[in-house]
Formats: sequence, structure tokens, C-alpha cells
Amino acid sequence: MAGINKNMLKEFASEGFFDQPRKIEEVVAKIDNRGYTLKGKQVSLLSQLLTFLCREGILEREKNEQGEWRYKKRQK
Repeated sequence: MAGINKNMLKEFASEGFFDQPRKIEEVVAKIDNRGYTLKGKQVSLLSQLLTFLCREGILEREKNEQGEWRYKKRQK
């Protein structure tokens, strides 16, 4: 998962990407647009990075009716 880190996700948040709730698949697509391909266990690692950003107070998450986590920029 070289090149993909919390800083990249923080950049997405500052650009407004997380102003709307995003499913993990949408985050994967955004990363893919940056030229990185995530497969298999790397998606789980991305989920962990998103969770770390929730703990840092940058993002918040919620489950939708289908049980999928959606990540959104925390309102201050």
C-alpha cells in the first residue's frame, strides 16, 4: 500500500471529498483516480486508515440501512 496513507485521506477531506458521506468503494475509486490500485487485503487496510481518521476527529462514520459504513468529514 505504498503511497497511500492517512495524509492522502486528509487531503481528500480538505478538498471536500468527504463533505458527503462516502462508502469505501467510493474512496477506492478516488484513490484509483490518483493512480493507485487497491486489491484484497489493501481495502481492509484502507478501512483501518479511515477508522484512524475517525479517532483523530477528522472523519465520522455511520452505518446505512444495508450495514455499510459511510465516512463523512466531522462538523466542527
